[in-house]
Amino acid sequence: MEAWLQPVGENSVNVIGSWKKPEATRRLILGGHLDTVLPADGWETNPYELCQRGEKLHGLGAADMKGGLACQLLVLKQLQKYKDSLDIEIQFVGLADEERHSVGAHAYVKWEKTRQETRPTFFIMGEPHFDNIVIGATGKVLLSFRITGKEGHAAEPESGVNAIECMAGLLKAIQEKYGPRYQEGKNGSVCCLKIESEYPGYSMTIPAQCSCLVNKQLLAGENIEEFIADVQAIFREKIGAGSLHIAKEIPSYPAYQLPADQPDVEKLRRFLKEQFHHQPEFKINQSVSDGNIFYNMLGIPTVLFGPDGVGFHTEKECVDRTSLERYMQELLGYILAEYGIENVPRADAKQNGSACVT
Repeated sequence: MEAWLQPVGENSVNVIGSWKKPEATRRLILGGHLDTVLPADGWETNPYELCQRGEKLHGLGAADMKGGLACQLLVLKQLQKYKDSLDIEIQFVGLADEERHSVGAHAYVKWEKTRQETRPTFFIMGEPHFDNIVIGATGKVLLSFRITGKEGHAAEPESGVNAIECMAGLLKAIQEKYGPRYQEGKNGSVCCLKIESEYPGYSMTIPAQCSCLVNKQLLAGENIEEFIADVQAIFREKIGAGSLHIAKEIPSYPAYQLPADQPDVEKLRRFLKEQFHHQPEFKINQSVSDGNIFYNMLGIPTVLFGPDGVGFHTEKECVDRTSLERYMQELLGYILAEYGIENVPRADAKQNGSACVT
C-alpha cells in the first residue's frame, strides 16, 4: 500500500495506507484508533507486553483496539493477490487520540474534505464488537457551568448568594428531572465530573464563584442547545439567585444511528449469517467513538465490528484468540464476495483466514 503519516498534534500522527484504484466504483475503509489509555493498577503481567493465557491474549490495548487493527492488516496482506480483481479502492486508517479528543479523526476529516470523494464508501472499524455490530452510538458534549453569586459574611448566610449551594441545588434538580428519563431510555445520561470554587484559604466570606464540568450523553435526536436552554430554565425556577453561564467545551460528539436496512450493513450481516452461521445483533453503543465523527461530518456509513475482547481500560484487558481467527476469516470472505469475486466458497475464505494466523 502507499502509506504516509499525517501529523495531527504535537506528538501525534495518523497513519494512512491506500490501494489507489481510480477506476473502482466503490471504496472501503478499514482501521480505527491507535491510542490506548494509561495502565490501571493491578496488572499481573507487564501491560506493555502481550501475554497469552489459554485462549486469551492479555495486554494494554489488546482488545481496545490493537487486536482488531492487527487482524485487518493481516487481511489486507491476504487481499494483495486479489486486489486487481476487486471493484474497490481500499484504505487503512490508524487514528490518533480517540481516547481523548479525537484530534486524529478531525484531522482526517479535514483532509478528506479537500479530496471531494464521491464514490460510495463503507467504513468497518475493528473495535471489539464480535457478537454485535455497532450501527450507531450516543453522542456526548462536555459542558462547563459557572455560577456567580454574591459575597457576604459567612456568619450571616443571608447577606450573600452562596455559589456552591446554588450549584449543588442545580445539579440535584437536573438529576431529579433527567435521571428517571435516562433510566427509561428517553435521554442520555448527565454526570458531573468536577466541581470547584475559588477559595484561597480559610475565610468567612461567602463564596461567590463556583464552576463544574458536566458530561451530557446524547441519544439520536437529542439536541444539546435544547438541553442547555432547559438547564437555564431549571436554574431560574429552582435556584432563582445569582447567574449561570454555560459553555460547550472539547470534546463534543454528535450522536449517530444508521438505518438497520442500510445496504452495506445489511449485506455484511447477511453474508455472516449465510456463510459463517454468525448472527451478530445490531447495537447502539452507549459510548462514543470516531465513528460518530466519520458519519456526521463525512456522511460515511460506519460500523464497529471486530474481534471479541473484555476488560477495556482495566488490568484485565484481553482479546480472545479464537475470535481473532474467526474475525479474519469472516472479514476476508466478506470483502472477496461483496467487492468483485462472486460465490467465494466458505472453505476458501477459511483457508485464507487461517493463513493470516499462521
